[in-house]
Amino acid sequence: MYLKIQKQIPNLFTLGNLTCGVLAILAIFNGEQETAVYLVILAAILDFFDGFLARLLKVSGELGKQLDSLADLVTFGVAPSFMLYASSEMINGYARYSFVLLAVFSAYRLAKFNIDTRQSTSFIGVPTPITGLACISWGMIDSDVKDFIFDQPWAFVVYCIVVSLLLISEIKMPSLKFKKGKSSQYTQHLILLVIGIVSLLFFGWLCIPIFYAAYVLSSILINFAPKR
Repeated sequence: MYLKIQKQIPNLFTLGNLTCGVLAILAIFNGEQETAVYLVILAAILDFFDGFLARLLKVSGELGKQLDSLADLVTFGVAPSFMLYASSEMINGYARYSFVLLAVFSAYRLAKFNIDTRQSTSFIGVPTPITGLACISWGMIDSDVKDFIFDQPWAFVVYCIVVSLLLISEIKMPSLKFKKGKSSQYTQHLILLVIGIVSLLFFGWLCIPIFYAAYVLSSILINFAPKR
């Protein structure tokens, strides 16, 4: 009986992630964007601990893997896509519907991730949770950068296309966890840590999109750097 309960502990965290995602969507519909952002951040914490507990308790399995992807789709794919829609109210016409791309490509990426054996220790394409956090954070940001993206139809379309395509790109993205690996990864982690702290101190919530951009650009540079 105890073993059966133990196996479900990580799944409870995953379901908590999903619950936060559903509530975040409801909050966006109700105009409570700040609540939605905090719910997705809480979901990201739960998403971290479901994998951590699965490894700690040695109960990893196919059910947990599939459940995690389904939860991530709602929380880091669908909810942030609705945030993009809610934040682009100044845009008229079909351009505004570009928000759908994030949800669609998130679904494709998660399905691809589940069958891609190359992504056991690193990622191919930008992970869905990082993308989702970067997109949902716009609900808390008030800056010229946000005004430029969400007031200009072409800029909004380009933004949605870029973040969506990066999800399924073939760019190798290192895991953000500190573990044994190449020295370039340690360097990248330290640079990202510094960028994250500095941008948090000076730019507030804009630090999340800044961190996302730094993560993507540094990974691209590492991929194209000469191999020694």
